[in-house]
Amino acid sequence: MAWWCVFYRSALPAAALSLVACASGTGRTSVAAPAPAPAPVATPDPAVELVAQAESHLKAGVAAAEEGHLDRARSEFDQTIDLYLSFPGGAYADARVAEGYRRSLEAIHVREIETLAAGDGFTETGTEPAPIDDVAALPVEETPTSPETRARAEAAVESEALDLPIELNEAVLSCIDLYQDRLRDWFEAALSRGQRYLPRIREVFAEEGIPRDLAYVALVESAFKTNAYSRARARGVWQFIATTGKRYGLHVDWWVDERSDPDKATRAAAQYLKELYELFGDWNLALAAYNAGERKIVRGMTRYKKDDFWELRKTRALKRETKNYVPLIHAAIVIAKAPERYGFAVEPLPALEWEQVPVEGAIDLRAIAECAETPLEDVQALNPELRRLATPANRTFGVRVPRGHGDSARTCIANLPEDKRVRFRTHVVTRGQTLASIARANGVRARDIAEANNLRLKGRLRPGTELIIPISPRSRVVSASAPRPARAEAEGRGRVRYRVRPGDTLVSIAAQYGTTVHDLQAWNGLHGSRIAAGHFLTIYMATPQD
Repeated sequence: MAWWCVFYRSALPAAALSLVACASGTGRTSVAAPAPAPAPVATPDPAVELVAQAESHLKAGVAAAEEGHLDRARSEFDQTIDLYLSFPGGAYADARVAEGYRRSLEAIHVREIETLAAGDGFTETGTEPAPIDDVAALPVEETPTSPETRARAEAAVESEALDLPIELNEAVLSCIDLYQDRLRDWFEAALSRGQRYLPRIREVFAEEGIPRDLAYVALVESAFKTNAYSRARARGVWQFIATTGKRYGLHVDWWVDERSDPDKATRAAAQYLKELYELFGDWNLALAAYNAGERKIVRGMTRYKKDDFWELRKTRALKRETKNYVPLIHAAIVIAKAPERYGFAVEPLPALEWEQVPVEGAIDLRAIAECAETPLEDVQALNPELRRLATPANRTFGVRVPRGHGDSARTCIANLPEDKRVRFRTHVVTRGQTLASIARANGVRARDIAEANNLRLKGRLRPGTELIIPISPRSRVVSASAPRPARAEAEGRGRVRYRVRPGDTLVSIAAQYGTTVHDLQAWNGLHGSRIAAGHFLTIYMATPQD
């Protein structure tokens, strides 16, 4: 037996001997230690847990907003705020919760400002300057044409199939030089963009019986940009002003502008060009009239007794823009027939292939893009005639989605919840009401109501007229003439008009009336937490149930 085992046996009291085991002949001894005390169970800290949950929702909301999923982002932000307000004693009962609440409010406010800048479903989509605005400033015929340009152009005209007579005079050759030098990058990009539309344009022009080479009028007018908008308020690939567009069947209202629909506008352009040719009997004069208007050309021909464009061009009958316009088209046709001959590398954009899905009423295009599982930019490219980020509220619209996505988009759109639809309400005009008074009651601009309903801003309203009232998805203003929020109706709430007192905050008012900051903001169209003493808030209180 080991000596240290003997020592411990003699040293331990008898009652403890049973706890000591000495192994004889093994050289090992084991001592049974007292059972360890159970580790204390950590009590969850409700403040830490709540802040973690709230920050998770906040992070998800920011990510959704960055991807353009605004309804999803708003839902996550709402859950963030509701979590803080649900903390026992309120969001300021614990310093850690209060700090998290402050950080979240600031982050959400910043995101809301960014979203407002990006626009909502009722904000008009952007446009780009139309190239036609710069035609008058081009230095046509200001420099001598190189012999190489003339030789190359003559070879192109002789070898290429042309269905429009091309004049290789100094003006046209000068424009060819401009395209090869000063305008090289612009021309190459425009020609590449045009490959997406040119096959259809040529097809329509052939059906209408006009030269297919006139397709390059669109290159000079807009560089084949569907959202091109000129100083003269002309729009789209073919740069129609509103009155001329309507004359050829292009519908324009607050929701839709068919001048930006390349297919419909191409048909209208073909009909207009055909009509101009029938009037003048000459394609150059017809092109000049497309730019300047037929009356301007007729007056010039009458005054100067000229029936040839190139002769009329030498007079003061035409503005510089029109004088440059026709030779620029001739030059574009010459180069476009064989761009590689001039050193252009044309990289065609992929053709747009789509199918149509009927959509009833106003739905945010971002929601439609989600349903079609495609980027928002693709949906906009397929539907350039839509002036808003939404389909029209007052009719069924056939929205185009990428080919192969129609069935899934159709099913998804049919089952969209209400919060995915663009918010608007209708209002029936009563005696004495004006656009201004209706706008104030609904928390929107009078101009938006006028445009949404094709009304003059200063015009009189006839009693009984039903108006569309566009409402931003972030503005849920509730007025005496507007329906109560669904939540207020469901909970049987009564309406209270509360005057803000010095020292009041949305948090203190929400606690006083048993509601949330989010609801106060929604009922009063508030985007932040600032309120001023003396202002009135609309509050819906719970009322006793029978």
